[in-house]
Amino acid sequence: MNHYDDFRPDVAQMLKEQDAKLRPPTPGARSGAGLGPVGRLASRARLYGLGALVKSGLHRRLMYANLRLRWFLEFQRYWVGELGNRPIQPHDFYFLHGVYRQRLQDMRFDHMSDPTLASDDKHLESWRDSRVVYHLFAHAYRQALSPLRAHPFTKFVPRGGRVVEYGCGTAPILTALARHYRHLDLECVGADIPHLLFHYARWKFRADDFVTMVPIEPNNDAPLQGRYDTVFCLEVFEHLPRPLATLEHFYRVLKPGGHLVFDYIHSDGSPLGLDTAAALRDRPAALRFVLEHFDIVQGRVSTDGSNVEPSVARMR
Repeated sequence: MNHYDDFRPDVAQMLKEQDAKLRPPTPGARSGAGLGPVGRLASRARLYGLGALVKSGLHRRLMYANLRLRWFLEFQRYWVGELGNRPIQPHDFYFLHGVYRQRLQDMRFDHMSDPTLASDDKHLESWRDSRVVYHLFAHAYRQALSPLRAHPFTKFVPRGGRVVEYGCGTAPILTALARHYRHLDLECVGADIPHLLFHYARWKFRADDFVTMVPIEPNNDAPLQGRYDTVFCLEVFEHLPRPLATLEHFYRVLKPGGHLVFDYIHSDGSPLGLDTAAALRDRPAALRFVLEHFDIVQGRVSTDGSNVEPSVARMR
């Protein structure tokens, strides 16, 4: 039964049903396929037009005034058509955003109060909890407000390259690249644990054969296959059970001279069970690994305990 403001998804079952519907990936497919010279020029023109709106602040003004609603129409198709919920309008979106945020704040997990109960499975269970619906609303809206999230880093994405967004959630980086940088002729990969945001991202890219979505199963620290020119790992390390192992994996799959775009929030651990104690404990060792194996070409990376803002490291 749809209670409108009390959607409680069975995420594991939803992902299983989605697996049966998705098309198999197309090896070697690229974003620029079929564009041609005119299509590439049009892609650039649309990018510059959106960039002007974003830089001037007009994009957000239009968003706040509900005069730019393409993002909402996409969310509405997912919320209603894919999830089977009641139709909503923009004012319903904002109402539900608040309802589910309040519900999230009331969550607590036993494995956070008792570290002996912590495990990868428990951590995944936290992200799959039916009460974590708020993240779907929050990330969809945040992504709509910043449609060019990838722009500060596109100079580190080579034309014709292979790019992965690790811990992608709703995939803000891949969405920007797939929709506004088609002319870069990229092969895109998204990877995350199989939870509601991953379900939404896979649905968004269901018709894009140049985007492959890789589920990260518990205890798998090396889910990526092949080699990559650029790895994006933003707002992720504080959630990982083994951040150092993940960095070692990135080092193995990056091509020589490839770039890692990452940050590392200095979290004290989330009371919701979404951040990990291991990510806090292993933070110095993980950052030392970066400094020993990469050259920092943008941003600042330090082991002094301060937050690592979005930075770019080039593999030596």
